[in-house]
Amino acid sequence: MSRHAYCIIAHNDPYCLQALVNMIDDDRNDIFIILDKKANYRDFLGIKTDKGRLIAILYGEQSIDIQWGDMSLVQAELLVFKTALQHGPYEYLHLLSGQDLPLKAQDCIHKFFDSLAKGTNLVGFGQGELNKKYLSEKTEYYYFFTGKCKYPVRYIRGIFTIYRSTIVSLQKIIGFKRRWDIKLYRGYEWVSITSGFAQFLVDIEKWILRKFRWVPCADEIYKQTLIMASPYKDTVYDITLNFAGKTRKIDWTRGKPYTWHDCDFEELVDSRSLFARKFSTYTDKKIIDWLQNHIINNGKTDVL
Repeated sequence: MSRHAYCIIAHNDPYCLQALVNMIDDDRNDIFIILDKKANYRDFLGIKTDKGRLIAILYGEQSIDIQWGDMSLVQAELLVFKTALQHGPYEYLHLLSGQDLPLKAQDCIHKFFDSLAKGTNLVGFGQGELNKKYLSEKTEYYYFFTGKCKYPVRYIRGIFTIYRSTIVSLQKIIGFKRRWDIKLYRGYEWVSITSGFAQFLVDIEKWILRKFRWVPCADEIYKQTLIMASPYKDTVYDITLNFAGKTRKIDWTRGKPYTWHDCDFEELVDSRSLFARKFSTYTDKKIIDWLQNHIINNGKTDVL
């Protein structure tokens, strides 16, 4: 029986997180959750499982003050990977947010991963000229104050934005560019990777944090870059596919990303993807309830 670890990064919405836990609650799975240090831990005290093991909820001093686009998110990923590996090995570690939900039952998800060549890693790679331009812009210059991009006080956030933009502009004026001794790739943060590749990342954590410091949204770059520069290069499911191969359904045309609504139910359940992002109790609780009921009560008939 293959074992999977679900590595979840959450910052709010305990209702959606409990729905996610309910839908992955299986005796073949272990669940690890890291809460943003800013989260109110009391709101998450009721999170529980019936079949699988909820091994760790990292919070307080164990947690990290996670800021969007900042290296703190990379630190959080590596921390939850490291925690899971202490209880492994696992065939797969699935990195999810607390606002993701599965679109298939666990029998179907395990069947899909069991069907892959042993050691396959599902890491998505961005495609097209727009992706290349984005990658170049984010890695050619030093970006400071990335952790202040969403500072709650508008005028302070504005000051940091001006400082950051001014420093980047000065680098462009004087013709300065960062030098990299490794080919860079970009994709999306959410992946399904083997214990072997997860251990590889954890083992070079200090190098990652040093090398990708001052890179905005490094969480979208370091995993793709390192798998292509490592012995795991040939284990990538398909480098021409985004969103971790075909496993993630994310809509960037209607939002950043779009938050799913009840009117999207048929589109979601008919999808061949295994997981979808993102959901919010505060936007549309009904779609969360409908999907949860569908997966738990009807999902065993799902096919890919």
